[in-house]
Amino acid sequence: MKPQSLLVFGNARRFTLAFGAVAMLLFFSCKSTEVEAVPESNQTTKEEKQEEPVEQTPVQNEAKPSVDHSAENAKLIEEIEKARKEAIDAGAEKYYPELLASTDESFANVKKSVDESPSEDHSAELKDILDKYRSLAMASKAQELKEKVSTLDESDLDLKAQKISEGALYEYSELGSNNGSGSDLLSKANNAYNSYNSLLTKGLMAKAGRERKSALSAKKDADSVKAAVAKKTKEQYKSAADTFKNADTAYARKKLEEAYDGYKSSKEVFAELYEIVKKDREEAQARLEAAKARVAASANVAADADGTAPLKEKISGIEDESTELLEKDSFANPNDAVIDLESGEVAQEASEMAENAIAEDEALKNAESAPLGEEEIKDDDVVEEEFNPIIDAK
Repeated sequence: MKPQSLLVFGNARRFTLAFGAVAMLLFFSCKSTEVEAVPESNQTTKEEKQEEPVEQTPVQNEAKPSVDHSAENAKLIEEIEKARKEAIDAGAEKYYPELLASTDESFANVKKSVDESPSEDHSAELKDILDKYRSLAMASKAQELKEKVSTLDESDLDLKAQKISEGALYEYSELGSNNGSGSDLLSKANNAYNSYNSLLTKGLMAKAGRERKSALSAKKDADSVKAAVAKKTKEQYKSAADTFKNADTAYARKKLEEAYDGYKSSKEVFAELYEIVKKDREEAQARLEAAKARVAASANVAADADGTAPLKEKISGIEDESTELLEKDSFANPNDAVIDLESGEVAQEASEMAENAIAEDEALKNAESAPLGEEEIKDDDVVEEEFNPIIDAK
């Protein structure tokens, strides 16, 4: 071949090879681009799926708005102010001045905290103070019941129950001195009040029942001298009978102090009426005996005169022997004026209650006076150790 032809052929071959190489590069470049495109799409989808919960996370982590407790705090403070007044009215200043003062101080401190942060929750501290004031009211009422119990005779009291009641008040006082919680103090105060209330109720039931029997006995004495029809006493007799009936009603409703006062009042009136009529009758009987003596003396003089100088003619101003000088009077049966206090539903109920109370009290006294067994002695020793010495929780 000619040299020129060989040159052309060589150039053409080089061009062909270069073109082929370029084509191959383009082919593999496109292939690579398609292969890489698929993972990019898949990756985008996965990222989108992974981003979904991330978008919700800020909503879940948002801070909740704080609760405003100002209204609740204000309501509790109002209740505390009311409870404090009730405690003072019940006698807390007299019976528990130190505990009242310390509670007042705590209340002042908590109110200051409420003023500084009114919307915060102060309910725990406020409720504790509320219970303390309520306990002061109940314990003071228990002290008043204790004073009433002290006016009763031992014969009207359950002495063992009295010791338990005194111990309950002692425990309250000790807990208050040791800065006990409001709930614990209120529990002790309620125990003391309920114990004394039960003791006083039983004691007054027996005492009023015995007073009822005494009043009925006094009435029978008054009836024996006809006090119901005597001019000087019949109105008082009726009034005393009404007082007794009202006492029966109070007793049946367990208004025991009112019942006792009523029975006592009627008893005293009936006893007084008996003495008044009895005295009047004795004086009247003495005058009657004196009059009889004078009449007898006059009759003797007249008989002597008739024997020596009998009257034969009618004399003006001197009635015949058969003349009635006084008008006849028909007296009503005095027993009809007697007021029956033992009949009727209320009277029978009161009578039954009185008999039961007296019988229960007497049975209790008999049990207390009976010799104690070994086990009972041990029980009493435990009570004595727990509650001795008993002091006034003041």
